Amino acid sequence: MAGKLKNCSACGKLFSDTGRGICYDCLVKQQDKEKEVIDYVRSHRMATVPEIVAETGASETLVKRLIREGRFEQIGVKLTYPCEKCGEPIIMGKLCQSCQQAIRSDLQETQSKMVAAKNASMQSKGLFTTHSIERSRSN
Repeated sequence: MAGKLKNCSACGKLFSDTGRGICYDCLVKQQDKEKEVIDYVRSHRMATVPEIVAETGASETLVKRLIREGRFEQIGVKLTYPCEKCGEPIIMGKLCQSCQQAIRSDLQETQSKMVAAKNASMQSKGLFTTHSIERSRSN
């Protein structure tokens, strides 16, 4: 089954996309770069992400994707990169668990305040919430 005609997101060339978003030539180049990065890390087990980027010419995005995919753990190397908020080492996503939880808590608190403000506004206008109507019926 042929894919949709698209422009390669890497080189711009028109190609038949099979779900990868890049043409075959760019896919081969990407796979070669991945192999180069993995070989470098295999030889330099203590390398950091910036060192890997500098020595291989790979993008930081590529190196982080390989970390998230566990590709370095397969060769016995555990690499991390910093949380974008606090700098703690992580192996997946953009934020550590602690920062994710803090954001969830902030969102829940904000949502609660918004609901309370909406209810107060409705009550001050003489409107009742479903909860207040049910409460008055039970009295």
